Amino acid sequence: MVSIKTLYFDVGNAMDGICDKLYSRSRPKAVDTKINSYIVVYFPSSIYNNEMNSSGVYNDFTTTAQIELYVRDKASARNPNTFDVSSVDEKVQEIMDRFPISTKNLIVSNPRITLQTDDGAGFSVTIIQGRLRTK
Repeated sequence: MVSIKTLYFDVGNAMDGICDKLYSRSRPKAVDTKINSYIVVYFPSSIYNNEMNSSGVYNDFTTTAQIELYVRDKASARNPNTFDVSSVDEKVQEIMDRFPISTKNLIVSNPRITLQTDDGAGFSVTIIQGRLRTK
């Protein structure tokens, strides 16, 4: 089986360079510098064993890979919650252009945008999920 560390490392590396920061599993409660955008890589469901090889060892696993995109809203005194649709669109397109994500360990395919909302803390959130299968 591919380790959890490898899953986070491979998918995280595929998303590198799109946003200011990249986090694994969850975002931090606080940061010391202002961040305009960041990605959280997360695996929200079980990792399933799909088949055994001839020696009885499982060698094919699937799960869901979730990429959460956070983009700071354009805020002003006049309109404190303006959705930065241009930045969100640009970054979502960059993420979608990297699919399928293929490394020596895994492939993530079939991306779908499952949610667009705000987090109540000044960021627009877009969640993209894909099917992860180990090699």
